[in-house]
Parts: sequence; structure tokens; C-alpha cells
Amino acid sequence: MKARAENAIVRLERNNFRGYYVETKEEALELVKTLVPKGSYTATGGSMTLIETGIMSYLEEETDLRNSEPRDAYDAGFYLLSANAITEHGEIYQVDGRSNRISALLFGPEKVIIVAGINKLVPDLRAAVERNKHISAPWNAARLSKKTPCAVTGRCVHPSFDEQNLSAPGCDTDERICCNTLIMTRQRIRDRVTVIIIGEECGY
Repeated sequence: MKARAENAIVRLERNNFRGYYVETKEEALELVKTLVPKGSYTATGGSMTLIETGIMSYLEEETDLRNSEPRDAYDAGFYLLSANAITEHGEIYQVDGRSNRISALLFGPEKVIIVAGINKLVPDLRAAVERNKHISAPWNAARLSKKTPCAVTGRCVHPSFDEQNLSAPGCDTDERICCNTLIMTRQRIRDRVTVIIIGEECGY
């Protein structure tokens, strides 16, 4: 897995992302402290990974964290979040409900930092789609007490990869958290987006 992660970092950097591999959650926290100085204007997308690594606590205690209004993220010096999946080809796969994470990822904050456990590293986009359908979406929908089929059954109503339809036909509730999908393949502004892959499982 370490070799796969390091290969993904190489691919990410070819696509103008900055990439890091660290072995532990503790190392990830220490790295973020060097990247995000105390007192910085920060914002985050909802993320269990940031909580589990202690990064959220650092942001709350040592930076000017503004999370009350999602629009504040666009002016942030640093925007931190996780990803639904990262492919070994150096792509970032993100699915969103309200789409505040996707929009900030694409444009606005000066710097974006994605922190992801090794469990989110997948071979390709097909695996990224299915990972979200089987793991990320059901677990997050249940955590957020959403009234969706996946929150009840633990799996998407359309669980397989479908080249004709990447969405979830049959999931028609307004509480659905898979409304928009983003595939980041390359950055025009080199190093605007940093990806940290942790050699431990964390987040959904």
C-alpha cells in the first residue's frame, strides 16, 4: 500500500498537485501545522478525517477558523477537507450534496489541502465510484441522519459502476448527499491543491 500511495503521489505531482505521503495520523497533523501557520484564515468541508487526525482541533484552537457560513470559505487562505477517493492515476474524486466542498475545491481559497487515509486510495475511477456507493455515501448519510435508502440499507440503490449513468437512479429524496460529482484531473495553478495521503485508515 505504501508503494501504491507513493506512486499516486508521483502521478498527482505530474498533474500539478503537491503530494505528501505520511505513515501516521500524528505525522499528518504535524505536517499540516507546517503548512498552515497559526493565525491563518481557514475553513473546512465536513470531514471525519480532519477530526480523527486532530487537524480539526488544531484549526479550531490555533487558526482563525470560519465555518459558520460556507461562503466564507471562498476568501480563506487555507481550505481543508478530505476526498471520497484518490486514484492511483493521480485523480481526485469528490461527491457532494450541497456542493460547498466541490465549489471551494475548484475556485476561491488560496490554498486547498486534502487529507485522506490509505483506505481512500483506489486503482481507478470505476473503483472510486463504487467506493462512494458502498462506503462513503451510506456511512455519511447514516452519520448525518439523512433519510436516504443507503442510510437504511448500507448500500446505494444503484451500487454498481454504470458507464451510462454514474448517478443513483431511484434515489429521489431531497436529503440525498450525492448530488454533484467532481473529478479533478489536473491543476492549472501548480501546488494550489495539496494532497496528503496517510498510511492508516481514517474517515469514510
